[in-house]
Amino acid sequence: MPHRQHESIRPFDSQILVALLTVSVWLASDHVSTADAADGATAVRPLPIDAETAVKQFVLPDDLQIELVAAEPDVIDPVAMAFAPDGKLWVVEMSDYPNGPPENGPPHSRVRVLSDADGDGRYGDPITFADKLLFANGLLLWKDGVLVTTDGQVLFLRDTDGDGQADERQVWFEGFKKDNPQLRANHPTLGLDNHIYIASGLRGGDVIAAREDWKQDAKPVSLSGRDFRFDPLSGTYESVSGVGQFGLCFDDFGNRFVCSNRNPCNHIVLEDRYLARNPSLAVPRVHEDVSPAAEKSRLYPISRIWTTSNLHANQFTAACGLLIYRGGILPSKYHANSFTCEPTSNLVHRDVLTPKGATFTSRPGRDGVEFLATKDEWFRPVNLTHGPDGALYIADMYRSVIEHPQFMPVELKERSDLTDGRDRGRIYRIVPRDLASKRKAASTTLASASGPQLVELLNSQNPWERDTAARLLLERQDESVAPLLTESARSATSAPTRVQSLALLDGGSQLSRDDVAAGLNDEHPRVREQALKLAELRFPDDQAFRDRCVAMLQDAESDERLLFQAALSIGAFPASDVVAPALANVVARHADDHWLRTAVATSAVDTMPELLVTVLKHWSNDQESPSTKSLTVADKVELIEQYAQMIGSRKQDADVAMLLDVTPQLFAGDTSASLSRHRLGFAVLNGLASGLRRTGDRLEQHRQPAIDDLISMALGMAVNEAVAPEARMEAINVLGEAPTDVALPVLSELVTQTKEQNILLAAIDAIAKHHDSRTTEVLLTGFRGRTPRLRNAILAAISTPNRITSLLDEIDAGQIAASDIDPTFRQRVDRLTDADLKARANKLLASTTDADRQEVIARYQPALTLDHDLQRGRAVFAKTCATCHRVGDVGVNVGADISDTRVKTPEQLLTNILDPNKAVDGNYFGYTIIDTEGRVHTGIITNETSSSVTLRQPEGKNVTLLRRDIDELVSTGKSLMPVGLEKNIDQQQMADLISYLKNWRYVDGAVPGEVIGGGNSE
Repeated sequence: MPHRQHESIRPFDSQILVALLTVSVWLASDHVSTADAADGATAVRPLPIDAETAVKQFVLPDDLQIELVAAEPDVIDPVAMAFAPDGKLWVVEMSDYPNGPPENGPPHSRVRVLSDADGDGRYGDPITFADKLLFANGLLLWKDGVLVTTDGQVLFLRDTDGDGQADERQVWFEGFKKDNPQLRANHPTLGLDNHIYIASGLRGGDVIAAREDWKQDAKPVSLSGRDFRFDPLSGTYESVSGVGQFGLCFDDFGNRFVCSNRNPCNHIVLEDRYLARNPSLAVPRVHEDVSPAAEKSRLYPISRIWTTSNLHANQFTAACGLLIYRGGILPSKYHANSFTCEPTSNLVHRDVLTPKGATFTSRPGRDGVEFLATKDEWFRPVNLTHGPDGALYIADMYRSVIEHPQFMPVELKERSDLTDGRDRGRIYRIVPRDLASKRKAASTTLASASGPQLVELLNSQNPWERDTAARLLLERQDESVAPLLTESARSATSAPTRVQSLALLDGGSQLSRDDVAAGLNDEHPRVREQALKLAELRFPDDQAFRDRCVAMLQDAESDERLLFQAALSIGAFPASDVVAPALANVVARHADDHWLRTAVATSAVDTMPELLVTVLKHWSNDQESPSTKSLTVADKVELIEQYAQMIGSRKQDADVAMLLDVTPQLFAGDTSASLSRHRLGFAVLNGLASGLRRTGDRLEQHRQPAIDDLISMALGMAVNEAVAPEARMEAINVLGEAPTDVALPVLSELVTQTKEQNILLAAIDAIAKHHDSRTTEVLLTGFRGRTPRLRNAILAAISTPNRITSLLDEIDAGQIAASDIDPTFRQRVDRLTDADLKARANKLLASTTDADRQEVIARYQPALTLDHDLQRGRAVFAKTCATCHRVGDVGVNVGADISDTRVKTPEQLLTNILDPNKAVDGNYFGYTIIDTEGRVHTGIITNETSSSVTLRQPEGKNVTLLRRDIDELVSTGKSLMPVGLEKNIDQQQMADLISYLKNWRYVDGAVPGEVIGGGNSE
């Protein structure tokens, strides 16, 4: 418990003292292990312990046991590992971490090979296979060598003279970004589709083939927001959906999972090749957070943990090394569970995965207890793998610090302990307690196994044996085993084996139509799913396979995962009149499944109007059977708007007319029609209007007399306070597309008189759609009295040259002060193409920014010595910062998390506030998009696909734009946080703001004000 500070102190100093005493220990991502420094006591630095002692300190389930596999000096800084067919253990040692070699010195990473000569499970006798590698972080054994990810490249290393050391180095691919060793390409992993996948490390790059026989016609592929895969036999390569930081794995059926710092388990649900089929389809994400992520995650470390970001306490902050355990020797309850390393909390986390539609959901393996934890604060688990014995293996870097100085406060970047532990490292395995004394020696026979023997090993319950056998079969390309694989694909007892056998037939170019046909009729849905993928890729013109796919869509026994794949695959086959009705029937029953809805949209590119009309008739006639799950009106509205938007964005007059012809018949009519049916009608109009607007068209140009009925209903519902808010908002959206003279009176009334914020925001959005000078006047009326959230909404609507001109007129006339304009608006002005308008805007808004940041920072230095009030600072934060940042219970995290105040001095906070571009993470660079209508959108890019880009904007709003609707996309090269904040707050407010950022945990007054120094916390 904090004690009361009686002596007089300079403002903030007590907090600085505690912070500096704390952070001088050791940092891990954004956690710091430390003694309890709440009372100001100096933390005691823990010492490393030897491996034999460390293994005794682990806490794990009673039915399991942890064993030491290897330790220093035999293994140092292990970050990746793999067992070879001869049972030897290959390890990547990343001793460059974190700063790389000294200037002009050789790199320190290397690949070493360890052996277990006596079969006792302990590995030693290391041989250095390759050294002087820079930031090596992953490996995959391939043919007579090994693929290693390192320094922006994929290398192939080979020993050609048999001395155990690589004497040949080939660069296979290059161009991966190498800004930071923690954010580089990693985890080369062979997938079920016989391609090698690589996690891009978040930073991406422009990757190109560099191998001699592949590079002649090679072209770079962008990994912006995506990962990478290549065919190791042909050399073909491409970017793929998803973006992993340090972790990539597959389950038994080829589902791909990745992780990043705050996301312990992401399932990549939608592959980019499907999205590329439909340029009218905008999707905000392609992955599912299977495990709770970020602030939703919960960890239970038993070591001393201190978070630099207070919002991250006991949450995932450095998730890595994700593995789906696929069986072997652990009890069955662990099979198909996800395991994720969290080195900052000195633990390994486990979640139990459960299928849910096209993806999965999860629950913790044990409530309130981690799978594996220790009090040893040097334990840094970073990677996991399966072993030849079926055990779960853990790579432990065993470091004092596991964080790159780039993410540390200035005063910690040159700490002396950054490399402490670089002479240490451990590898452990988890085995059943009752089998620990009955060790199964690692297999050493696979390297010499015959083709038939390898096919037989596909039946093994050990995933390492299955995967190794599959890789060897793929490498050998032995045509003689095709009959055996065919037999295995049709009659093997295990579904994963049948799936693997089909994949290997394809990888060896031996896949026959009969093989696929048999797979499509398999009793197991996952085998049928795999066969569908092969059918669409290898036999896309086969009408019989198309009909089988349609039958799966119509089969009541098909589970949602199979329906999802069938909905994706059907788009690859020849067109047929039966396809759209089959898709409509599926989506009408499963409208609540976001992923299935999107899968249908990838295949119904040309038939969407017919499909949506069929769905609308289905719902309007109440055709839902007793076996159909209950759907909410919101589910139906979401589907209708998504599909109608696609129809509108294609700008085919006949398609729009088809939908408009049927809508009034279904959802309008007399006033006795239900509110829910009216909402579905509104959804059609709102979706169509949104799509048409993307093409420069407007719904008003396609009006039919019957549409007026829905508009009339919308006019009444918009102002009816007895109507549910969500229905009112949908009605208001319709008025955004109604004739201006009809809609303006109602919208003006709502904008100027409504007090309910969500209704008011909807009215602002709706009136902004009307390009009429009168609407701009309504938007700007009473601007100075609006709340920050409403001001932001209004300024977002002021995005066209005419409206910007009107705003500048108001500023020029003194009706609106330049200081009332959020600095974010200034960024949009900078992108104006009208030179005269831009010059005028810069002149009028110039007072909101200072070019010389150093002068501004110097001018605000007195704020560091003023008395400060925590509660006043909270109000300043809410008004000025909360649209993009969250601290405590205030705000929305759009930009970087700024609650990590324990390691930042007030001087640092002052600099960061007044000069936000001085040190900004590239993930938080602002981007500006000008659409084809000239509207300017700014934000952070959170998702990219072949067809769309998603921006995250202030207040957490997401905007997804089709690439074809983007006229220009540029990075500002600057923080999303605008320069010029000082014009909105004076020195006293700055002092209060910094007080809140430093001391927000005490905002409830539980700690006396003198403890936090100089201010009042009550």
